[in-house]
Amino acid sequence: FFAIASLGSLLLASIACFNLLTSCLNLPGILTSTPAECITYRCIAQTRTSIFHLNKLKMKCLLQCVLSPLEKCSTRISKKGFNTTKQFYLVLFVFSLFQYILIIAPFNKSIARQRKATARIIHEHAALWTGEQQRNPALELEYVQKIEIVLAYCQSDVSWLTDELVHYVQSYRRESDNDNDVPELKITILSKCGNTNSIPDFANDINEQLLLDLDETPTPTPTSDSETAESNTVQVKVDLEIVNLINKGGCDLAYLHYINRYNTEHSAASAANTIVVFLKDSPRTKKSLHQIGRWRTVPEMISYAAQGEFICGIKTSCQKSVFHDSVIMKKYTLPNYTRHGDASLSGEDFNVSQYKNLNDFMKRELNWRLPNEELTEICYGGTFAVPASRLFADPILEKDLKHFEQILLDGPPMSIVEHFAERLWAAFLANPLNEKDTATVIDLRESFAANNGSYMGTLMTSRIKGCEEDIIF
Repeated sequence: FFAIASLGSLLLASIACFNLLTSCLNLPGILTSTPAECITYRCIAQTRTSIFHLNKLKMKCLLQCVLSPLEKCSTRISKKGFNTTKQFYLVLFVFSLFQYILIIAPFNKSIARQRKATARIIHEHAALWTGEQQRNPALELEYVQKIEIVLAYCQSDVSWLTDELVHYVQSYRRESDNDNDVPELKITILSKCGNTNSIPDFANDINEQLLLDLDETPTPTPTSDSETAESNTVQVKVDLEIVNLINKGGCDLAYLHYINRYNTEHSAASAANTIVVFLKDSPRTKKSLHQIGRWRTVPEMISYAAQGEFICGIKTSCQKSVFHDSVIMKKYTLPNYTRHGDASLSGEDFNVSQYKNLNDFMKRELNWRLPNEELTEICYGGTFAVPASRLFADPILEKDLKHFEQILLDGPPMSIVEHFAERLWAAFLANPLNEKDTATVIDLRESFAANNGSYMGTLMTSRIKGCEEDIIF
C-alpha cells in the first residue's frame, strides 16, 4: 500500500508539472488548437529540429499531437458516463499495476531470494550452534583403534549399554570390509556403591547378541566347514575393569579419577587413535534430561569424537545453544541440592569453602583459565565423548585436574564443586572456538535463557532451524 500510494503521488506530481509547463508556455488552448496549424509539425519524427530548439508553435503542436488522442478518448468515455474522476482512478490503477509488475514484484522476489540465502546460511550454522561442527579437521582421527567406555556406576540397570555397543559394532561392520577390523572395546566401571555383583558381563552379553543377530541375518552358504566356523566365531574384544571408589563427588570425582590415572599410564602418542566416552548409570529417559532434547546414542558420540571433537551426550533443541556468555555463567552458584534419583539432600557443608560463585572457585583453585572469555561451551547431564588425545592438550590443566580430584575427595559427600565441574568439562576438553565462529555465534544470539539459576548465560535464538527433527517434545 505504501508503494502504491507513492506511485499515486508521483502521478499527481506529474500532472502538476504539466499544468506548470502549459502556463509557462502560455498555451491555454493547447487541446483545442486548430490541427491545421500543426500539419508541418504533426509529429516530432517529422522535424529535423532538436527538441531543445523547438519554438513555441512547434512545442504547441508536439503537445497537441501527444495529448489530442487522449482528449478524444476521454471525451468518448465521458459520453458513456465514465467521468473525469473515474478516468483518473483508472489511469492511477493502470499506472500502479504496471509499476508493480515492473518494479515491486521483482523487488519482492529479490528480497525472498535474500531471505532464502540467509536461512540457508543460518541452517549451515546449526551444527556450530549445537556443538556438532568439526572445528579443526586436522585433529580428526586417522582411524579408531580403541574405544574406552567410562561408566560412573552405583546401582542402576545398565543393560542398555550392551545394546548401544552392539549397535555400534553392527554399524561399523556394515561400513567395513573386514568383520574382524572392529575397534577394541574397554569398559571401565567406576563403582561407587559397592554393587559390583549387579554389573553385567558385558563381554559375554555383547558377543552373544552379535552371534544371535548373525544367525538371524541371511548369509551366503559357506563352501567349507572352516568358513562355517569362521563366520560364527567373529568375536569382539571387550575388556572389563571394575574400580571401586568412595561414594562422594558424584560422577565428576569418578571422571577426574579416571582421567588422572589415564594421563599417568598413557601419553598423547599412545592415545592418538582412542576415543573416551564418559557415561553415568542414570536411566537414559526423557525425564532424566531435565531440559528439552534427547540423549545422543553412544554410536553418535563415537562418530563425533572420531572427528577430533568433544561432544555432549545430550542434544538440545535448536532454540538453546551449547554456548554460554562467559561473564554470566561464571556468576553461577547454588545454595543446596537434592540429588535426582535417590532424593539425597545436601548438608550444611555443601559449600564448605564458601565459594561465592564459579568464578571465585576458578580463581582460588585453578591456574587454568577459560580459553574464550566471551563464550563458554557447557555440557549438562554429565555424559560426553572426546578423543583421548584431548586429555593431554594442556599441561596446566593436567595439574589442575589432580587438584580438582583432591578437592572432591576431601569434601563432603555432596558438594557445590560437582556442579562447578559439570559446567567446566566442555571448556576443559573441547577445541576452543576461533574468532570467526565466536562472532557468528554471538550474532545468532537473540537472548539468554536466564541471568541466574542452573542454565544462566545460555544463548537463545529462534533463527536456527533443521537441528531438532529427531527431538520429541
